[in-house]
Amino acid sequence: MKKVILLFSFLILTVCLWGNGGPIDACAVYKTGDIVLINNPFVSIVKEDLYIKVVEDYSYVNVTYKLKNESYESSNITYGFPVDYRRDDLHYDFVWLDEYVPEIEFYLNSKPLEIKHQVDYTVREAKSFFYENSFDEVRRSWYVVDFEIPKDSTVTLMVKYKIKNAFEDWGYSKNFFPVLNNRYFIYDFSPANNWGDGKITEFNITIDAQDIINKEGEINISGMELTENSGIYSASIKKFDLDKAPDLTISYNYDNFKLSQFIKQYLLPRNYIKAIKASSDLLSAHSAKNMFDLDFNTNWTSSGKNNGIGEKIEIKLNKSPLSSIGLINGNMIDSNSYYDYSRAKKVRIDLEIVDYRDSTKTVTKTEEMQLDDIKYSKINNDNFAKMVSTIADYGDGFTQVNKITITILDVYKGNKYPNICITEILLLAYL
Repeated sequence: MKKVILLFSFLILTVCLWGNGGPIDACAVYKTGDIVLINNPFVSIVKEDLYIKVVEDYSYVNVTYKLKNESYESSNITYGFPVDYRRDDLHYDFVWLDEYVPEIEFYLNSKPLEIKHQVDYTVREAKSFFYENSFDEVRRSWYVVDFEIPKDSTVTLMVKYKIKNAFEDWGYSKNFFPVLNNRYFIYDFSPANNWGDGKITEFNITIDAQDIINKEGEINISGMELTENSGIYSASIKKFDLDKAPDLTISYNYDNFKLSQFIKQYLLPRNYIKAIKASSDLLSAHSAKNMFDLDFNTNWTSSGKNNGIGEKIEIKLNKSPLSSIGLINGNMIDSNSYYDYSRAKKVRIDLEIVDYRDSTKTVTKTEEMQLDDIKYSKINNDNFAKMVSTIADYGDGFTQVNKITITILDVYKGNKYPNICITEILLLAYL
């Protein structure tokens, strides 16, 4: 049952941001139904400065417009800022969550504006992020402000917001680890072409992706040619044509960091482990306990017999739940140490489980697992999942496990030493 709950917690619905807003039909704000963007030929965008900072699952956006009123009278503006959100596949309904846009502020010449929020119940279609040649049904959520631009004058309108980027992560009852997918941020320029002649005299854009880069993620930006410098992407464009500009799309992932945090969240607490014993230790400083300290500078090292083949690791538990077992192979201190010592290639896992039909009895579950020889990469406490080999995945898991025995059946032989090293064994469970 706990795994089913996980499925729901990992499914996040698509939110597609229409980044540039525009003038709207004011009367529509106060009733249910369409809010319509309207042309305002007398107010043009002289300058737009767009700053986007991507941090984990959110984007922080600060966009500043200089709007010039070229008419001979003051213009009362109702400005609409739209956000599209997708139908909830789980309930087949539209559910707007405040976490989609948890922060939003509007300022006119540095003074805050009162914001009205309204959902347009009209159902539209939008191209799907996740399914090729497919469309999603979406509704539009509007943020609306009113302001005045005096005749023949220029004002500064600033919009600041935090938005949850679109993604779908899935958990399944038969697998402990979730399936992670790319995150998407979409900035649609077209609503702003209702200002003036649809062109911006000066447009500047900066995208700060350093958080994703620092988390060893991958990022792709399309729709605009940008210059990159240490994770900062930028461009300056004169006479930027909003009508011809394609959507700015930021697609990225930081799976190694996400999975590392997931592992730490579900790591079995140390008090569930009664005893740890290996068939041999090189020295007390390299004992089997080192595999359970989440310290990548320590490891278990065998005595050196037969390159580690036949060595056993026995873990006694306090009738503990167990859903998965992960292993960080080798000596992770540095690249030379990793390849100088043997690493596990094939293991057998024997579980002693309390029989759910009769708690006075136990049953044994046995399976063998072949491990890939992962290329060495330096890791830290926030980013280590890339070096984790899953040697057992029990999905929903077992509720009461008494003992785990891991036997080394084959090894990737070390270049220099006959000992086998294992840095971490990760016991994972839903508590």
